[in-house]
Amino acid sequence: MIPRLSSTYACGLLAWTHIVCASQFSDPTQVKKLLAENDHTLLAFVAPQLEASKTLLKEWETVQQHVASSATIDCPSSPDLCREMDVVSFPAIRLCHKDGSTTRYRGPRRAASIEAFVKRALKPSLQDVPGQHLAEFTASDDFVFIAKLQGESESIIAHYRDFAQEYSDRYSLGITTSDSVGSNGIWCYNNVDGTQHAAADLNDSNALKKLLSLCTAEIIPQLTRRNEMTHLSSGRSLVYYFTNNEADREAYTKALKPVARRYAEFLQFVTVDSREYPDMPRNLGVRSTGGLAVQNVHNGQIFPFKGDAVSSGQVDQFIVAISEGRAQPWDGGFDEGQEAHDEL
Repeated sequence: MIPRLSSTYACGLLAWTHIVCASQFSDPTQVKKLLAENDHTLLAFVAPQLEASKTLLKEWETVQQHVASSATIDCPSSPDLCREMDVVSFPAIRLCHKDGSTTRYRGPRRAASIEAFVKRALKPSLQDVPGQHLAEFTASDDFVFIAKLQGESESIIAHYRDFAQEYSDRYSLGITTSDSVGSNGIWCYNNVDGTQHAAADLNDSNALKKLLSLCTAEIIPQLTRRNEMTHLSSGRSLVYYFTNNEADREAYTKALKPVARRYAEFLQFVTVDSREYPDMPRNLGVRSTGGLAVQNVHNGQIFPFKGDAVSSGQVDQFIVAISEGRAQPWDGGFDEGQEAHDEL
């Protein structure tokens, strides 16, 4: 447990700890004091005027309630500190250790994901898992790897340990000798989509990367600057769902998974934070910050969904209508006063 510092900042209900509120920022002296006094400190580097940073700052208030030593740095106001910390784009999150090492956060800018990252970072990269704790461990994170490698070559074991060292900031990885695991192997549990996968051939030098790719491929991922080229160049047509509300995004993803599975060979479903991509909805014929559109990547045609609500049944019908030629592609314009709310 990271020791909490006494408060020197009043942050409303959070005044019980030395935490910087989303509306307050630490100066270089305060940050260096935190780094010197704590084993681990979580830092958020932001440019407050940018929408992506504003989005993170809203989530950061929740993060600060669970991570005792943390700070927010306004990089335009403290450029030297940000350069010193090797931060060149915003927002960015770093977990800084007292020994001077740093772990970069690469996940979604959501409180739950950031908190899970901190918990992983404070555990060994590869955890020994007794048999009686296997079920608990395999359900403990969104993506969990577990290996039984008794009698395997040292090179296979070393490769798995290196793999764990590389990916332990994003996933939970364990190793067991339990007799309840009948045979040797490496398995991955995708608890987001409820799937399980195994490495096909441990002697294949690419087996773990193949397992990683297969297991962590979400059925409906969120489009980000890091993964957009992967999805845009997949060769499948895209079904975009735009929202600036996290609860709405999660509800849509949960409801649409069966539909996304059914059309996975031909369509890639993605959710899009309309605050991070403010121009994309209108460029795809969606008038408001929320809505759905289908883009045929082969001929460039765009089909905005016209409706007040988006349910799995409506999306299924919409896709069928497009495939049967009953839905007309967008002509690139908006009718005067049109709010795109007539039913298909």
